[in-house]
Amino acid sequence: MQASLVPRNGARQRRTLLTGAVVALIAAGVLLRLLIVLLPGNRLNPAWGGVGDAPAYALLAHNIATGKGYAYAGFPTAYRAPVYPLLLAAAMKVFGAHAFEAIRLAQLAAGLAVVYLCGAMAGRLFGRAAKIGAWIVALFFPTLAIMTGDILTEAIASLVSALFLYWLVRFLRQPDWKLLACLAVCVGVGTLAHFNMALLGIVLLFAVLFEQRALPRWRAAAITVCLSGLVIAPWLVRNYRAFHGRLLLSTVSGPTAVMGVLTPQGRALPGDSERLRNALGWVPPADFETNAATRARLGSEAVLSGEAWKVAFKLWKQTGWRLVPLNLKKLCYFWLSTDQLSGTDSFKPKIRLARAAGVVIYWVLLALGVAGWFLLRSASPKAARVFLLYAVLVTVLHLPFNMNTRLRMPFIDPMVAVLAGTAVAALVAKFAWPSAANVQRSEEM
Repeated sequence: MQASLVPRNGARQRRTLLTGAVVALIAAGVLLRLLIVLLPGNRLNPAWGGVGDAPAYALLAHNIATGKGYAYAGFPTAYRAPVYPLLLAAAMKVFGAHAFEAIRLAQLAAGLAVVYLCGAMAGRLFGRAAKIGAWIVALFFPTLAIMTGDILTEAIASLVSALFLYWLVRFLRQPDWKLLACLAVCVGVGTLAHFNMALLGIVLLFAVLFEQRALPRWRAAAITVCLSGLVIAPWLVRNYRAFHGRLLLSTVSGPTAVMGVLTPQGRALPGDSERLRNALGWVPPADFETNAATRARLGSEAVLSGEAWKVAFKLWKQTGWRLVPLNLKKLCYFWLSTDQLSGTDSFKPKIRLARAAGVVIYWVLLALGVAGWFLLRSASPKAARVFLLYAVLVTVLHLPFNMNTRLRMPFIDPMVAVLAGTAVAALVAKFAWPSAANVQRSEEM
């Protein structure tokens, strides 16, 4: 009798140790997120980041908060999606000099919500062990953690994409009209948070038309288009009126298409401004995201974007077959974060080392995410197909433009965290706790 109790006691001790380790890791992850948010204080840029787009967001938000409109120097703009500048402007009105601290705390909440949703997705697909694994991976995921301290739109955009993927997983399991409505609204809000998130609508239409049979397909597709369009409609009407019928969604595509050839990383590197000025006669977006008197020389953003598209087509034609190696570089920037390893001479050595370490950690998580996708393909082929389409679509539709880690992060990294967390849970079950059952898998969707 006594001998039979030893294995039980051993299993109980292992369970207690594992539970303690999980609690400690979650607490450490939350503390890390809190430090990332608190350390910058009320500064616009944290010590570990570059200048980036934060000044443009801050200036636009200031213009909104002070009654100058969604504009620079009186000229309407549609280069930045409206959700984040409006949130930042509201923080300026309510919290005044502490606006950046307030918005970072909001981003902390958004980041923790992303962590929760990653775990919830993994739990629905694979069970409790995968849920805990995804929580831990998402908490320490380098980009998902560090972006909460930046005055940039990625933290909010990541929340939208994580919520979309979570509802999509539920919809694939059990389609219903309420979930479809939530997904369609999410597509609209995502488009207003990050213009390129309009591609979420394509993913949703694919799921509606090809991966479910419970709802009438074409009626569901029509509701998807109408609801998401209804959310975006006020912004479209505003642009139609502000730009006299020349523009609907945004002015970002033309300039970024030119950047995709001349400055493919989309970062401010030595010589980039000169190349852009030689091609366009002006430097996007710096030359029109200003309240200086020089802004009046450029005229309407709608005209500038149209001219930029003409230059982009000309550059594609001139570049020819060299677009192939260029696009391979952009794929490495996007999927492997090599943009964080090159062109970082302006950062301090400690910051460069930290960025390199973050890239290596991401590589490990990406490899685990690939392994997790194969587990998902065995457990739920339907979800695996939609996740693969999602990843391919996000990649292909970004390829004509500049590509980098920051553009990938809100789309791909929550999904990688889910899949990597699943793989981690499977490894723990197999090696660290042999007596435990394997990662639970959901029934076939």
